[in-house]
Amino acid sequence: MNRNNIIAIIALIWVSNSSVFGQATEKWDGSNKLTVQNCISLVLSSNFDVTLANLNTELAENSATMGNAGLLPSVSANGGANYSNNNTKLEFAGGIPPANVDGAQSTGYNGSIGLNYTVFNGFANLRTFDKLKLSKDLSEAQLRLTIENAIITTIGVYMDLAKVQEDIKALEETIAISQTRLKRAEVAQSYGSGSTLQVYSAKVDLNTDSINLLTAINAKAQLSRQLNYLMGSQIDNRVDIDTEVKAFENLVFDEVMMRAKLNNVLLVMAGIQENIAEVDQKLAMANQYPTVALSSSYGLNASQNGAGIVLEQSNVGFASGVTVSIPIFTGGRTKIAMENAAVKMEQSAVQKQQNERLVEKEVHDFWSQYEFYKSVLTIEQKNIETAELQVSRATDQLKLGQITSVEFRQAQLNLLASKNRINAAKFNLKKAEYQLLRLNGTLVK
Repeated sequence: MNRNNIIAIIALIWVSNSSVFGQATEKWDGSNKLTVQNCISLVLSSNFDVTLANLNTELAENSATMGNAGLLPSVSANGGANYSNNNTKLEFAGGIPPANVDGAQSTGYNGSIGLNYTVFNGFANLRTFDKLKLSKDLSEAQLRLTIENAIITTIGVYMDLAKVQEDIKALEETIAISQTRLKRAEVAQSYGSGSTLQVYSAKVDLNTDSINLLTAINAKAQLSRQLNYLMGSQIDNRVDIDTEVKAFENLVFDEVMMRAKLNNVLLVMAGIQENIAEVDQKLAMANQYPTVALSSSYGLNASQNGAGIVLEQSNVGFASGVTVSIPIFTGGRTKIAMENAAVKMEQSAVQKQQNERLVEKEVHDFWSQYEFYKSVLTIEQKNIETAELQVSRATDQLKLGQITSVEFRQAQLNLLASKNRINAAKFNLKKAEYQLLRLNGTLVK
C-alpha cells in the first residue's frame, strides 16, 4: 500500500462519522468548534512531522525500481567533433618526397550508441532490488508510526484541553458561590450579625478561586497553541473544542494483547529490519562471486586531414565485448562486510525481542490505567452527587448561622475537588483507550 492510500484511508476513518467540517476542515481558521475527528483530519493534512515522513516515503518509493537496482541495461549516446589548423612538415619513408603544408586543416567527428549490462554479479543486483523494496515497506511503516504518534499526541493535547475547559466551568461556578458568600458576609456585617473575620475569609477564598481560574485560563491558552501547532494551523487561532466524551465499546485485555503482538507498528518495523539485515548478509556474500558484464555499441568515426597520405577516413559499424572480473583479494573488505552483516542480523533479532517486550509492557501499563480510571469514574460519578448535596445544605446552614464559613469552604472545596477528579478520570480514561488502540494496531488501519 503506497503512502497516498495510507493517508486517504486514515482520513476516511477519522472523518467518516463527522459532518461538521467536510472539505473545509483543511482550511480551519479557528471560527468553528473542533471535534477529535476534525483535529485528526487537520493533523493528517498539515502536521509537519507527517508531511516530512510522507516525503521520505515518496523518496523510498521512487528508489524502489529495477533500474535503480542495476537490473536493467544502461544505454548512452555519445558524440564529439574536433578541428585543428597547423603548419605541417611531413617526411615519409620509401622514397616519397617530403611535404610542407602551411595552414593544414584537420577535422574529425564521431557518434555512437552504447549499451552496457551486468549479466551476473553474485545476484547483488537482485538483492539490491529486494532491499529497495523492503526499504520502501519500512518507510511506509515509519510513516504509519509517525502518523500514530502525531494522532496520539494530538488526542492527548485535545483531552488535556477538554479537561481544562471543564475545570474552568467548575471554577466559574465556584467563584459564583464565593461571590455570593462574600456578599452575604458583607450584608451580615452591616447588620451586626456577622464579623469582619468572615468578610476577610470570604475575600481570601474568592481571590484564591480567581487565581485558580486565571491559572486554568493560562493553561488553556498554552494547550490551544500546542494543538494549533500539531494541526499546522496559525498558532494564535482561537480554539474551541467539543468536550463531550463518547465511550468506546468495552475493550478485552486478551484481545488487545493478541492484536498488539500481531499488528503493532514497532513489531512490523522490526520484522522488516530483520529481513533487510538478511538481505545485507546476502549482498556481502555476493562480493565473493565474479562479475560478468556485456557491452555493445554502434557508431561512426570520421576524419579529414589537410596533410598526409590519408586525407579522409571513416568507420561505421558494431562493436561488442564481454568483461569478466574475478575478485581475488580485496584487502579483507569482503570478510569484514560478511562479519558486520552477521552482527546486524543479531542486532535486528535483539531489537525485535526488545520491541516485543516493550509492546507487552505498554499494553499492561495502559490497561492498568484504563481499569483504574474506569473505577475512579464510576466512584466519582456517585461521589459528585453527594458533594453537590453537601454544598446545597451547607449554603442553607450558612444562611442560618448553623456552620462557620470555614466549614462551608470545606464543602465547597470538596465539590470542586470531586469535579476535578471526575474530569481527570473521564479524559484520562479516553486517552488510555486511544493508547490501547494504538498498541493493538487499530488506531491507524
